[in-house]
Amino acid sequence: MSSAPPATPRKGMPKEMPKGMRSVRRDAIVVGAVALLIRIPAFFAPQPLGFDDGQFAMSVIAMRHGGVPYRQVFSSQGPLFLPIAWLGDLLTLQRLNSPRAASVLSGVALAVLVLLIGRRLTSHFGAFLGALLVALSGSVLWTTGPLTSDGIGEAILAGAVLASLGYAQHPSVRRAVLIGVLAGAALAVKSLLVIPGLFAAGLWVLQRRRVRDAVLVPLVAVATVLAVSLPWGLSRVYDQYVRYHTDAVVDRPIAANASKLFRTLFERDAPLLGAALIAFLLALIFATRRRGRPRPDIEPASQADPPGGDQRLAWYPVVVWLLGTLAVVLTESPMWRNHVAHVVIPLAILVGIACASGRVAALATIVALLFAPWSVVHLGELIRPQPFRGIEATRQRILTRLPPGALVISDTPGYVWRAGRRVPDAFVDVSILRITSPTATLRLTEQDVVRAAARPEVCAVLRWSNERFTHFPGLGARLRSAGYRAVLARPGTAEVLWVKRDCRPGGRAGQATAAAVPPRSPG
Repeated sequence: MSSAPPATPRKGMPKEMPKGMRSVRRDAIVVGAVALLIRIPAFFAPQPLGFDDGQFAMSVIAMRHGGVPYRQVFSSQGPLFLPIAWLGDLLTLQRLNSPRAASVLSGVALAVLVLLIGRRLTSHFGAFLGALLVALSGSVLWTTGPLTSDGIGEAILAGAVLASLGYAQHPSVRRAVLIGVLAGAALAVKSLLVIPGLFAAGLWVLQRRRVRDAVLVPLVAVATVLAVSLPWGLSRVYDQYVRYHTDAVVDRPIAANASKLFRTLFERDAPLLGAALIAFLLALIFATRRRGRPRPDIEPASQADPPGGDQRLAWYPVVVWLLGTLAVVLTESPMWRNHVAHVVIPLAILVGIACASGRVAALATIVALLFAPWSVVHLGELIRPQPFRGIEATRQRILTRLPPGALVISDTPGYVWRAGRRVPDAFVDVSILRITSPTATLRLTEQDVVRAAARPEVCAVLRWSNERFTHFPGLGARLRSAGYRAVLARPGTAEVLWVKRDCRPGGRAGQATAAAVPPRSPG
């Protein structure tokens, strides 16, 4: 009995998607959905999720009202960071939580890009596991739920790495230009911490030994950085982005940084550490066993090659990426916990490479699941955000009831943001590095605060940190002389809210409702 010939597709009908492409799309949808769902609570969190979240959100809101980065809006990050954050804010209709949109979307993009990178380097088992470890990573969540430059910079870096892998398989001038543009964009968001990943991308480019392309990539990258810096002024970008950070470097506390790195990974990424331990151990055991066996003259083709028949690319640049990032994190000063996210990306990709076998991937997944509850406990405020309570809720009510158009100066801008208020553009960044800067043009002083507090549209000054405005010992007395009174204070701390007695922002009549809580201390 003869079988019927296969049906020939009609002209104009779409061709059936190859099986490998279908699996990539399916995995990308799953990884992207997981990454998005775990970030939704952080996106709607009623409290600022760390100092950077509030500071950068307030910078974006200042841009809504016409503030320009590096001019009216002090900008300590790369020249492309705030424009990207502003675009995310615009696309989500500039609501209260909209400043976080770009960061959340970068977390989703980063997880999917890690999946696509893994498909070029390892089996679909390993690629999927590595991408899920990134999507669920606590360190990455801390930089792609709250608004930070680390998550956005790392997502662009992952795009550059993926482009370099595509170039390594099919080199062309167009792909080289794309790598250069993405590399420049990553540098224009987060310079030092993305350099090891860009170096790894360069290694894949150099494997093709096309001198013209190898020279073109860094030239395009430099041109991209200059192009996105020119609108703000090169000297301003240098002062606020480069000099601001280099002024803060005093020493290289490698031991302290190593302790912070391990502690952060242990608390926020225990599943990744557990999966890495079992994956690397099993990979070492299997490699040792294979080394002791006689090699056949012709090795059979791997059954785990990526769809389409392309051989997997060399993965040693990922090791360079990881080691380089560790070197930067361990020697930088100061090192912040958000920077650990840059270590997680190459580490997760290496775990995926070690889990090329389905059995190893399954064992690593089981170990990761066993460690997951520990990380969930340490990510409580991101996964289960809590509303303001007690004196903090009272503080927010007072800020909310200020007259329309009132501005607030604060050493914790996030609280002003969550009350639906603004800070003066020059005070979006009140970090300790700015207060202690040795450069006069970058330094924020007590006189700056008092002078700005005298403006008619400024109705309140909030000191709610023990390490920023406490550097201004005469602030309370000078504010009282300027017509302010302390309406709220937390006993035993430096936390005080001062409100101007008769505040008429914009020349409109109306007195600030400052008497909601009687003074508890002289401030």
